Amino acid sequence: MRFNIKDAKQREKLLCEIVYYIMTIGYKDIRKFLHIPADYVTEGGFELGRVWAELLEDYNQNLLTEEEVRFLLKIRMQLTDSPQKELGIWLDRAGEVEEYAKIHGTLSMPNTTLFRDGASMFHWVHQQKKVQKQGGLSLYQKERLEDMGIQWIKPKKVTGWEEGFQYAEQYFDKNGHLFVPKKYVTPDGFELGKWIQEQRSRYLGLSRWEISDDRIDMLEDIGMFWEDLKNAEWDWFVGLLRECIRKTKKPFAIGKSYRYKNYALGEAVSKVIGQYVDGSLSAEQEKELRKIGFQFNIHIK
Repeated sequence: MRFNIKDAKQREKLLCEIVYYIMTIGYKDIRKFLHIPADYVTEGGFELGRVWAELLEDYNQNLLTEEEVRFLLKIRMQLTDSPQKELGIWLDRAGEVEEYAKIHGTLSMPNTTLFRDGASMFHWVHQQKKVQKQGGLSLYQKERLEDMGIQWIKPKKVTGWEEGFQYAEQYFDKNGHLFVPKKYVTPDGFELGKWIQEQRSRYLGLSRWEISDDRIDMLEDIGMFWEDLKNAEWDWFVGLLRECIRKTKKPFAIGKSYRYKNYALGEAVSKVIGQYVDGSLSAEQEKELRKIGFQFNIHIK
């Protein structure tokens, strides 16, 4: 059974096992990170190495909350190449920047904006852009900043609707769907997420601009949904998974990197398994997946 970091009892159990591990190996320098072999099993049969590796992977895949990341720092897990204390400081800085973004609705700020301790928030935000350009941010750090609204490159303006549609087509060809996150920006700076949202607003009559029937048809041909997006995306995922299962002769574990019709089906399945394990997958959703032949047991380690 996969370790559930959200379970307080399991976290307490892990802490105890780590303390015992430290005593067993005679670990003395508590300033250093712990390195636990992936195949390490305690005398009591606890698969500490497997759990350790799973938690590190969860961090690398940005599946953890800030509280859970801080827990990993507490148990001396090395999450980045930087010293442990620096990631802790980064989390504190990110928290203050997040507060600023919520209050002002943007990360555009005067160059005189400061953190509570007097350091420059303006320069810190711009430094993150430099670090990201050099590939120095983890996925957790990158997506945390993107959730706040950071823009890595200057937004690109398009000359007309047709150019925006071309970006939408490219996204569909690459991902197999048009469920574009609202904050998604293309590699060259076009804010495709905002563009898609604007088309929905026009369709629903929430914009001062209108959208023609021809353009509605063009977008629907590449997978556009207009309303109830959460349920639409779920139904679409289940339909695609059903089709994938029916085309195989026997059950198989869908790996994280598996793609079907250009869609990252493996990543979506991995997310669903995580929800199933932590209890956030509804009974109705579980029933629906079992009905199409999805087997949870072969996907849970």
